[in-house]
Amino acid sequence: MFLAGDSLFRIIGFDGQLIFDSIITGINVFILFFALSYFLFNPVQKVLKNRSDKIKSELENAKKLESDATAFRAQYEKKLADTKIEVEKIIEDARKNAKKMSEEIVAEARTEAQNIINRGNKEIEQEKAKAVDELKSQVINISTLNASKIIKETVNAKSEDKLFEEALSEIGANSWQG
Repeated sequence: MFLAGDSLFRIIGFDGQLIFDSIITGINVFILFFALSYFLFNPVQKVLKNRSDKIKSELENAKKLESDATAFRAQYEKKLADTKIEVEKIIEDARKNAKKMSEEIVAEARTEAQNIINRGNKEIEQEKAKAVDELKSQVINISTLNASKIIKETVNAKSEDKLFEEALSEIGANSWQG
């Protein structure tokens, strides 16, 4: 006699061994799941967490390096701007010094030219005075020669004195005084 429950197990093919094997297999799957999760999933999760932390750390480090680079760049640009200002100042000072030196050179050249002109004028005046003295000397010599010729013609002492007086008055008393 078959029980109604037995017939159901036979129709589907469930028997005691199949149910026992199914229960053992289920227990093995749970044991395997817990063992794998303890030995495999947890270490993999640790590795993934460590990797994630490392990536976060590297991102923070990269952000820090980027901010440092930005600060260095700003500092570099500031120094570059300061250097440009300093270079412009040096160039402007050099221009001012060159202009000042050129003005000094021009002033010295003008002073030297004026000194040369003044020396030339003095030399001209000296040469002029020398020429006037020579002319006076020649006039005196010519007058003396003329007077001696005339005197020889008229050997008279009174006439000689008179001629000498006339020659002196013609030359002028002022010319003898210098």
